[in-house]
Amino acid sequence: MRKAFAELLLEKAREDEKLVVLIGDISHHLLRDFEQEFPDRFYNIGICEQSMVGAAAGLAMRGFRPVVHTIAPFCVERAYEQIKVDLCYQELDVTIVSVGGSFDYAHLGCTHHCYSDLSILRPLPNIELFCPGNKKEFKNLFNKTWANGNPKYFKIFKDVHHKDFEIDPYECHVIPGNDNLPLIFTCGHTLDLLSDKENTVVYLPTIEPLSQTTELKILELLKKQNQCICVEENSTIGSLGDKIFDIASIGGLNINMKKVGIPRKFCTNYGKPNDHREALGLVADRICKDDV
Repeated sequence: MRKAFAELLLEKAREDEKLVVLIGDISHHLLRDFEQEFPDRFYNIGICEQSMVGAAAGLAMRGFRPVVHTIAPFCVERAYEQIKVDLCYQELDVTIVSVGGSFDYAHLGCTHHCYSDLSILRPLPNIELFCPGNKKEFKNLFNKTWANGNPKYFKIFKDVHHKDFEIDPYECHVIPGNDNLPLIFTCGHTLDLLSDKENTVVYLPTIEPLSQTTELKILELLKKQNQCICVEENSTIGSLGDKIFDIASIGGLNINMKKVGIPRKFCTNYGKPNDHREALGLVADRICKDDV
């Protein structure tokens, strides 16, 4: 998806002279074409992520549409206050696109893990959160939300799912299955883990906000089958699973959910992303192994 991101920036910059890019000293080769074509709209702020978000806010207040890009733990966890105060409080049109989500940089150790980004951003008013599962989805979600006036966060992974369907921002895609089996909710590349399941799968590349139509659709599905499983390569606290709980609670439903994700603990080992997924049970043959 990173290559798709670079291609999309060039396309957008040629259409929109207000687009500017700020990076945190990463992706130099990836964004070289952009830097060469638009040198006055490309800023390497360095390893100063708080300043980078603050600078993006200032540019947005002057009518530009900044895209901020760096590694997830640094642009979200390190610059959280600036996202909250500079972007969300002031409702500025700044787009943050992270890389290295969850365990993509696991070989660099737990300082480069980032599985709580969606969890800590979701409580903030005004921000829109997306977890696309492949480059087609990313481009579609990016294009359809571009210049909508809101701060936005895109979490992109190295891994992708291989399904092919159309998805719009704020909406879900339902893959019908056996109504007698628990519903499964998921986002991002983890959809691929569910290919051999007979369950109905509700795929949500938008984490926040969801349209009223989508929330009503989720409620109708939960009324038919109130047992569900939420599968996400994020913290099990605060992200997609809790969003589904909120929808059910507001709708007056009492649901029974099993969360498959990253528990409230530090994952301190090195290794490859799949090593962590195996240790955490984020693998296809273990997702529906236990009862809800």
